[in-house]
Amino acid sequence: RVAQRACETVEALLRDYDAFLFDCDGTLYHAGTILPDVADAIRHLRSLGKKVFFVTNTSSRSREQLQEKLSKMGVPCTAEECVPSGVFTAAYVKKSHPDSKHIYVIGGQGVVDEFNKVGISCSGGPDEDREVFVDTEFEAMAEEISAEHYDGVVVGWDTGLNYYKIVRSALVFQKHPGCFFYATNDDLVDRVGACLLPGNGCLLPAIEKACASCVPERAEKAAPYGIKAVSLGKPNPDYARLIAEWNGIDLKRAVMFGDRLDTDIEMGLQAGMGTCFVVTGVDGLEQIAEKRITPNYILTQVGCLWTHRPV
Repeated sequence: RVAQRACETVEALLRDYDAFLFDCDGTLYHAGTILPDVADAIRHLRSLGKKVFFVTNTSSRSREQLQEKLSKMGVPCTAEECVPSGVFTAAYVKKSHPDSKHIYVIGGQGVVDEFNKVGISCSGGPDEDREVFVDTEFEAMAEEISAEHYDGVVVGWDTGLNYYKIVRSALVFQKHPGCFFYATNDDLVDRVGACLLPGNGCLLPAIEKACASCVPERAEKAAPYGIKAVSLGKPNPDYARLIAEWNGIDLKRAVMFGDRLDTDIEMGLQAGMGTCFVVTGVDGLEQIAEKRITPNYILTQVGCLWTHRPV
């Protein structure tokens, strides 16, 4: 039925919306492979004068790195059109904690780059990917971290996560009890071909457990100063609202495309946007009833915007 109504759905989307926000992993591509007809669909939207944005919870890439990845896949775009969750996280932290100067990051270079852009320096990140913890150096590490200034800890998807980083984050929490605790997202998985890839939501509990065990008094504190990280990516509607504010978008005339109901579609619904669910990623049609999240539109894939366009 979804396939049969594709022409009608595409016609309605092109008629009713001026801005198109796309999730990336599982929606536009699987890892390094672009999905069918995506490049043509994006070109078609641009030819119609539509605004296009790329909104991913994957924080390991900066705006510029996401732009480079999409461009290499045949989807030319500007850095301003690319808004990975690290961009929103850095902007949110800067606004919420304007006096912040330095944080500890578990995550990719994209997170570090985006925080540097807003004037917040970082320790950790990819610089510690190859570090090995040595227990005889623990006390010296604690003294070093105590002597430094830390305003908070931010956790993003980290393909180089190791015990050394977990220990350092725990020491930051111990030596700087007033530091905040955020995550760029808590997605459990992303689809890559026929298999599922563990996401930041699978890594985050290790850092949270270390925080809770080493600084149990934080359990009594309100977020973001407690033992659980505040997740800032989708489905947080402020993510979409900030994109709209930066780009002069009327969210009632904007539509969010995504493969995950509880992140992409839920954010769109909470932000008052239109939503279009595609079945090329994590969730399938059966999850609509299971998760009780109903999108405004459903397409088999983003490429339908091209293959089923009005002629």
